Order: sequence, then C-alpha cells, then structure tokens
Amino acid sequence: MSKIWYLVRVVMVAGVTCGTLSAPAGAQTTAARGKGKEGEVQSDPIKCWWKADRTAVRVGERFGLVLTCAVIEAGPITVVPVLNQLEPGALSITPFEVVSGARGEDMVASPWRYVQFDYSVRLLSDGFFGQDVMIPGVTVTYNLQNAGGTQGRDQTYVLPSLPMRILSLVPKSASDIRDASGQTFASIASRRFRASLANILAWVSFAFAGVLAIFALVQAVRHFRSKSVVAVRKLPVPSVLGGCLDTISEVASDASKTGWSPDLARRAGAAMRIAGAVALERPVAQNFVGRDAVEHDGQVTVRKGWIRPRRVLLSASVTSRVIASHLGNGRRIRPLTRVRLESISDALGVFSTASYGRNGKPDSSALDAAVESSKDVIRGLRTSARWPMRTAGAVMRSITIGG
Repeated sequence: MSKIWYLVRVVMVAGVTCGTLSAPAGAQTTAARGKGKEGEVQSDPIKCWWKADRTAVRVGERFGLVLTCAVIEAGPITVVPVLNQLEPGALSITPFEVVSGARGEDMVASPWRYVQFDYSVRLLSDGFFGQDVMIPGVTVTYNLQNAGGTQGRDQTYVLPSLPMRILSLVPKSASDIRDASGQTFASIASRRFRASLANILAWVSFAFAGVLAIFALVQAVRHFRSKSVVAVRKLPVPSVLGGCLDTISEVASDASKTGWSPDLARRAGAAMRIAGAVALERPVAQNFVGRDAVEHDGQVTVRKGWIRPRRVLLSASVTSRVIASHLGNGRRIRPLTRVRLESISDALGVFSTASYGRNGKPDSSALDAAVESSKDVIRGLRTSARWPMRTAGAVMRSITIGG
C-alpha cells in the first residue's frame, strides 16, 4: 500500500512540473496526508460535493440534488470508486428521501474523471419547520489500482454535508444567498450538441445562399450579354377591345364634325375586323412600335403603359364572308354569340361599302347606325372577356356538358 501511495505522490509532483494540478471548483478539500517536499502539491485522489438547485424547500416538495465526484486518472495510478452505493435506489440520506435519479455520462478533463448523479429528493417529516436540516455526508469507498491491475485496500471518502432550510429563505450556514445552478453535465452536453447543430445548419444555409447568389449573378450577366430578341407580352383581350372601342368613338366624333369620308369608314372597319377576330376566337396581330411609326390602313393604334407608354398596332383579317362561313358551317353556336357575329358582319358590310363603293357620297345614317351597333357589340365582348364573366361562363359550360 505504501508503494501505491508513493506512485500517487509521484504523479502529483509530475503534475506540478507541467502545470499545477488543482481540485475542481466547488470540491471540498481535505488536509494533505503528511508533509510533502518543497515544490510538491498533494491532493486527495477523490473529491465529491453536493449541489442543490435551491437552498430552501417546503415539506414534501421535490428538489434537484446533484452529486459530483472527481477521481484521478494519472499515469500508472487509477482511482476506482465503488459507485453502486451512489445509485438512486441504494443512496440513503435520511431524513431526506431519494425519489428518483440517474447517472450522467462521465466527463474526462485530464488528470480528472468526473462522475455525476442527478437525484430528485424530498423531505416528508413534519418536525423540521423553520430549521436547517443537513443533507448528510455519504461515505464513498474507493481503492487505488496500478497499471498492472493490482489493487490496494479499500479506502473511504466522506462527502461533506449540505445545509437545507425548511420553510426559510436560506440556511443559516449558507455562504451566500444565491441559489446554485441546476445544470448537469448531461444538460451541458445537450446544449453543446444543439449549438453545434445550429452552427452546422447556419454554415449550410450560408453555402446554399452563396450558390443561389452565384446562380443569380450568372443569370444577370447572361441576360445583359444576350442579344436575342426578348418576347413581349401581348395585350390582353379587354385591352384590345378597349382600343377598338376608342377608335370607333374617335371615328364617330370626327364624322360628327367633318362628315363621313372613306378614310373614317376604313378606320371603323379595321376596328370591327379586330372585334370579329375576338368574337371568332382568332388571333389578333400585335406589333409593338416606337413613337414615330405610322399607322397603315387596316391597323388600330393602342397605347400600353403609364410610366413608359408604348404604341401597339393591332390588325386582323376577318371579313363579312369569313363570318358568314362560320355561321353557316353547321356548328352549334350560342345565341348571344350568333347575334354579335351578325351585327359585326352587318357593320363590316356598311363600312366596306362606304370605303370602297362607287356610289358617291357615303350613307351617313347607315354609317351612324353601324357605329352605334358596333359600340354595343364591342362593349359586350369586352365585358364577356373580363375574368369574372369568363370564369362564370366556364363554370356554366362545364355544368351544361356534365348534365
């Protein structure tokens, strides 16, 4: 046994050479065994201490109690404590009762190994009101083991007591009024794991954001370097019909001032050909041009945008003959659509006669009537082309087909 104790002193002296070997914070130290040589530091091979999550409790109230033991594992000497007596089912700390508990994972900070037990404790006796009750010290049995597996005789370490006030703020013998932290090694390890996981997720997010930024930069550079023609979004049907209605209104206003002319009739006919294409669900040619572009016969000009307005030239090739062929092909056509197509066909006939006829002066009354009927037809088409009416029509068609 003296040989084993000599090895412990040698290990501790070596610890002084590399750096002072000190006991963990909060541990109760005992007097050095014997007087060491100058420059040597002697310490117990095992140290244990209590830590409670509060300093005052009520009778029957559960509180957390943590027991931590630090044992030396240095060089050829290892301290082997008997931990069975510290298990929750075997620990006796009368008058307190251990309700439950668990052993945490051991932690190593050379040359110390830390062993920790977390207990849930309560006091059920009613004879301690207003008193300081000591959580009794526990005797921990241990022995020293060398590298060859030889063990010394069993030795004991007496854990110091911990005061607990019953129905008071703090025990009389407490060194301060602050409650001790209830953190255990397990909770610290759990928080460290969550912090590491959050750090990894943050770096992954940064990497993903960096990839997206590079992709966006490449797309921007490719966009500015591209010389291909960018597709222009076409005007919606309500805007097309709105341009036709404005053209018909302008033609009617000019005709009321200067009288009808072949040019005015051709402008009105161009607007009605576009309306006929919309009624027949045929495409309308849209040409986006600059400010100086000239409008030709058969085209209707529409301006798009408020901040940077652009001019769009609209045109269609629908004639009265095309409409008549569509009406006579034997297909089922809704009555409202048939009425609108017939009105457009009649208006186109009147405008074509005034534009290219050889009868001399245009028939103003027929042209005025054609203008009014054209306005009504275009307004009806524009109302049907807006999304509420378009959605309602699609629902009605689906119901009709389903029935």
